Amino acid sequence: MPNFPALTLGDTVLGLDIHFQIPIPPAPPVPVPVPYPFTGPILLWLTPSFPIINTFINSKPAVAVGAVAYSAHVPPIVVGPPANPPNGGYWKRYLTNIAMGVVLMAMTTMANLAIAAITAFIPKPKFAEEFVKNVTGIDTTDRKTFLETAKGSFDSYTKWQTWAKLLMPPIPFPGANGSPSIGSPGVTVNGGPLGFVGPLFANSCSDIPIVPNAANLAFSNVMVGITWAGLLQAMAAGVAQAAMSHGLGKLADKGKNALAGKFKSGCPK
Repeated sequence: MPNFPALTLGDTVLGLDIHFQIPIPPAPPVPVPVPYPFTGPILLWLTPSFPIINTFINSKPAVAVGAVAYSAHVPPIVVGPPANPPNGGYWKRYLTNIAMGVVLMAMTTMANLAIAAITAFIPKPKFAEEFVKNVTGIDTTDRKTFLETAKGSFDSYTKWQTWAKLLMPPIPFPGANGSPSIGSPGVTVNGGPLGFVGPLFANSCSDIPIVPNAANLAFSNVMVGITWAGLLQAMAAGVAQAAMSHGLGKLADKGKNALAGKFKSGCPK
């Protein structure tokens, strides 16, 4: 069983983001992918109960999956403005992100329930049950457990931390953020899996978010154990979650654009 150093406040997320930008004229105005290195310390949303801090490792607050590291990109070359800049400026982007976040939360919850409900009636080995649980957060072992964990999937809607995090204004480019995405399934901190050090165990704000693109860096003498099977399963679940979130985000974005088109003239068409 491999062991990994546990994450704490101030540890680093290191990644390589891809952002699409419009080249500076006279180049054609076609978005091009540009690599941007990212490195930043984990500072906020350390656990689902943040700012409550009640678990310490080496006298520093422990960090769960979903904590946020903040920093700024260091552009290797000035290419041009970000592709598809929001019309109306920063604050319109902020309000759009809130609406998109609420829709995406609801769609993700419904998608998780649908996936779990369908797989609950399909005979499957134990590892498949664990994979479904890691992706959706819903245990399909039996009907009672399914109903209890399905009910728990709505708990985040009742927590003020969820809404505070959603209402935080986005960081203007070239500001950036990252987050640990892989944690221990058996060790949790205030309901969140304890994060640990390793390659591809984190994400940062890339326009291509499906594949984990970042690493957690830290030095700690407190080790987190996880089986190789559990680690591979957690990584696969992380990719599946990112793919589902990205797909739902695209779907919600299309719906927003369609609605904006209908009301463009001031009244429904």
